[in-house]
Amino acid sequence: MSPGMTLRRECEVLRRRFGLPAVGLARVVATGVESLGCLGERRHGSGIAVTEHDLWRIGSCTKSMTATLLARYVERGELEWDAPLAPLFAAYGFDMHPDFADLTLRHLLTHRSGIPANSTLDACGGYTEPWEQRAALTGAALLEGPTPEPGAAFSYSNLGYIVAGALLEMVTGTAWEELMQRELFSPLGLATADFGAPGKASRGAIARLLGRDGITQPWGHVAGLQKGTFTEVTPDDEPADNPPCDGPAGSTVHLSLPDFARYVAFHASRGASAPGYLRPETVDSLQAPLPGEDYALGWSTVPAEATGIGKFAIWHDGSNVGWYAGMLVVPDDGRGLACVCNACPDSLFDPNTGMIMMAFEEIYSRWLGPMA
Repeated sequence: MSPGMTLRRECEVLRRRFGLPAVGLARVVATGVESLGCLGERRHGSGIAVTEHDLWRIGSCTKSMTATLLARYVERGELEWDAPLAPLFAAYGFDMHPDFADLTLRHLLTHRSGIPANSTLDACGGYTEPWEQRAALTGAALLEGPTPEPGAAFSYSNLGYIVAGALLEMVTGTAWEELMQRELFSPLGLATADFGAPGKASRGAIARLLGRDGITQPWGHVAGLQKGTFTEVTPDDEPADNPPCDGPAGSTVHLSLPDFARYVAFHASRGASAPGYLRPETVDSLQAPLPGEDYALGWSTVPAEATGIGKFAIWHDGSNVGWYAGMLVVPDDGRGLACVCNACPDSLFDPNTGMIMMAFEEIYSRWLGPMA
């Protein structure tokens, strides 16, 4: 049986197990993408099948991308992981609560900054451009002060990543979105990566004339109370989506499954799949938590004894209300998985259904077979 057929079977298991409209799954090795599989419908009940080249939103998996982007500037000596940021923020005119005196970039990216979990547009001061909103949110967060102090405790913070993105915008004078295109998407060969809802620009009269009701890409779906029931979220109407200024934390990026898998392969290969982009030791630093911690720079980490694989693993997942994506890397094997779904039902996180990360571990173990 071909690897592609095997993955289609795995997709069907995932789709039935968690009650999903569509699933895409990729296996990656250190040299790149080994195989891909997709199964299901772009819109539930439409009869229009997803394809391997469709676009999917990846939510907070973008946090790893933001950290990887920042690593470029650390390598260039323009930023440091562990230097206090107070002098830098002061140089750009930001007042800071004195308890942020020791705040570092590592604190922001490991969710140990003491910054609140989420942003509120009330602090944006009427600005409309995402970079302007990020600057306003950063100013408000730095004045408010940390709870607790930086480095004291883990507290997952989307706003912390927004602040990190705003810092990079200040240093470079360039919007995070442009930096992502120029410094990450393009050099890593992620040609389909962009921002916003997939298919939004294609849902006009021409698409409808083609007899496909404008469904040119997968739609997101909000799961109902009963398994397998959904309310679709059209590309033109994503009422529960996060605002564009949340981009560095993971609200806006979409890309194809092959490109998502290429990104995961970059980390599985310690950067070897894109020679010269980052040094191997820099990639290692992104994946390594500090002693006693379980979140590195944009990656959650799991010790070998706590995985179903028996090896140290890094992973992240993300959701934009009607979407789910997950990625798993086993650094010692140089292998990983990428998964995309156009819904995010509670079953993905329910111990009674096995939870999605347990499913990834099972898929990974079946992939290795007797080697596991």
